[in-house]
Amino acid sequence: MKPPDRCRLTAHEAQVWRSFRAAIQGEKGESAVAHVLDRSGLAVLHDAMLPAGGGRTTQIDHLFLSPRGIHVVETKRYGGELTGHPEDERWRQRFAGEAPDAPPRLIYSPVMQNAAHCRAVYALARLVDPTIQVFSHVVMTGTAVLSPALVACTLSLSGLETLLHDLERNVPRGTLTDAWRRIGLACHASGHQ
Repeated sequence: MKPPDRCRLTAHEAQVWRSFRAAIQGEKGESAVAHVLDRSGLAVLHDAMLPAGGGRTTQIDHLFLSPRGIHVVETKRYGGELTGHPEDERWRQRFAGEAPDAPPRLIYSPVMQNAAHCRAVYALARLVDPTIQVFSHVVMTGTAVLSPALVACTLSLSGLETLLHDLERNVPRGTLTDAWRRIGLACHASGHQ
């Protein structure tokens, strides 16, 4: 998507255009991940809004249930080159053709973002059973080239498919399904599912 060629955008209009374009790209990535998860046969929740403490909420792209525990998925669709470390709060993004001395864009780490989502999920799950495991997965669906450290802490769409394929297919039981129900009820209470 490109803005119209004939008109010159103000700085504010250009920012609005970039935000709009980013939202569209994000939805494309989330839709691709949702499709893979829906085909898995596992219990799945998309666009889950959960309490995050202090009267706040957090929006989680996808959740799924396996016999091992509850899985929290953050989807990102980036382009360019991403560098950083899994423990960095900000990753650096550069695009081809930029001046070598141009400062990189700093983006909030999806790993850190998803860690907060996992805390919200665990806060609900531990009310049922504190031994329930919550797993974090960051799925990159765009064209970004990631540094080796970031490749090690993220999944591609095909990597997610492999993970799903390798999971046990036993039906989760007991406190794990009770915790999943509690999370589903919390999503419904906030008007999301």
